[in-house]
Amino acid sequence: MRTSFDRTFASGFSMVELMVAMVIGLIGMIIIFQVFEVSEGIKRTTTSGGDAQQNGAIAMYVLEHDARNSGMGFNDTLWAGCSIIGYDQLLTPHNLPPAGATMLMVPVRITPGANSTTPDQLTMFYGSQTLSASGSALDATMNQSTDPVRVKNIWGFHPGDLIVVLEWLPPPPPALPKPCSLMEVTSISGDDMFHDAGNYSYTPPGGSAVTVPSRFNNPSGLGITYSTGKSVVYNLGSSQGGGTAPVYSTYSIVNGTLTLASPFSISAPPAVADNIVHLRAVYGLDDGINNGTVPYNTVYTANDGIVDRFVDGATAVNWQNVIAVRIALVARSALKEKPTAGAGAPCDTTTVEPTWSGSAWAAGPTNFNTRLDLTADPDWQCYRYRVFEATIPLRNWVWSSS
Repeated sequence: MRTSFDRTFASGFSMVELMVAMVIGLIGMIIIFQVFEVSEGIKRTTTSGGDAQQNGAIAMYVLEHDARNSGMGFNDTLWAGCSIIGYDQLLTPHNLPPAGATMLMVPVRITPGANSTTPDQLTMFYGSQTLSASGSALDATMNQSTDPVRVKNIWGFHPGDLIVVLEWLPPPPPALPKPCSLMEVTSISGDDMFHDAGNYSYTPPGGSAVTVPSRFNNPSGLGITYSTGKSVVYNLGSSQGGGTAPVYSTYSIVNGTLTLASPFSISAPPAVADNIVHLRAVYGLDDGINNGTVPYNTVYTANDGIVDRFVDGATAVNWQNVIAVRIALVARSALKEKPTAGAGAPCDTTTVEPTWSGSAWAAGPTNFNTRLDLTADPDWQCYRYRVFEATIPLRNWVWSSS
C-alpha cells in the first residue's frame, strides 16, 4: 500500500512584490503631498489677501469716520489755524501739547512724509458738544489768565467741559495774534465760567454728581489774556472721557501698523489695523485755481462747493478753502510668498508698485496719477497689496458758520 503526501505551498508576498508595492505607495504619497502643497499655498495666499482686504477696509473706515466729523464745534473758518496751548497735570512736564509738538485748531492736518517712502501723518480734530457748533462771544475782558471766562450766553456750557478761547483781529483778513488757550470748566456762576485748579463737582449725563480733579487747568494760569469784542469761546465737550470727549487723533504708520495717538490720552498709541504700509493724503481746495489735478471740473470758481485742485500737506493753505481731503492707504498681505523661479530667485509676487489718484511725489500736475513708493522694504515684491482710496468732504467745514 502506497502512502500519499499532500504538498503545501508557502503563502504571502515575496520581497520583490513588497518593494514594488512600497514604490507605488511612495509615488502616491509624493503626488498627494505635492497636491496638498499647492492647495495649501493657494489657501494661504487667499487668506492673507483677505486679511489685507479686511485690515485696509477697517483702517479706511476709521479714518473716514474721523474726517467726516472733523471741525465740529469750532467751524468758524475765518479764524481757523490758531495754535492751541494748555496744561495737563498728567504729563511731565505739564505742557500741552508736549514740547516740540503743535496742536492747531483746524479740522484735518496733513504732515507730509520726509520722502516718497515715508508715509504721511493725518490729524483729525473735532469736539463732541452737540448743543452748539459755533463759538460764543467773550463778554468781559480777561485782565489775568486766571480770570473767569464770561460769555454772552451760557447755554450749552457745563462743568467738566473743555473750552478754547481765541482772539482775532478784524478783517480783511482776520489775523490771530495770540495762541488759543484750552481750559477746563470747573463751575458756572451766572455767565461766568471758572477754570480753577483742584477738585470740582461734575455730573455725568444721566448720573449723579461726583467729585473729580481738574486735569487741564494750570493753577497759575496760562499767561495769556483775551479782550472782549474780538474773542470767541468754543465748547469742545467733556473733559471726563467717554463718548462726550473731544477728539484730536493723529494717525501714523509705525512698523507696518496704523496707530492712533491723542494728547488727551496718556496711554500708548493703540493699533488701528495691522499690515498697513503706506499712507498718503492731500487737501481738496475750493479756491478757483486749476492746477491740473481735477480734470473732471470745467469751471474753476472759488467757494462754489466744488474742489478745484488738490495740494499736498507741504503746501500752505487758506483754511476757508479746504473742503475735502483725499486719503490713500496701502494694505499688505501677511504672507511673504516664494519666487516663482524658486528659492534664491528675485521675488515676483508684485512687480509694479500700486498707484493712486494724487501724491506729493508726482512728476507734475499733468502726471498726478503716480506710484506709492514701497521700496523702503527691500522685499516689497514678495507681498500682495491693496490700495484703499477715498475723497472725503469735510462737511462741518463746508457748513461753516462763517
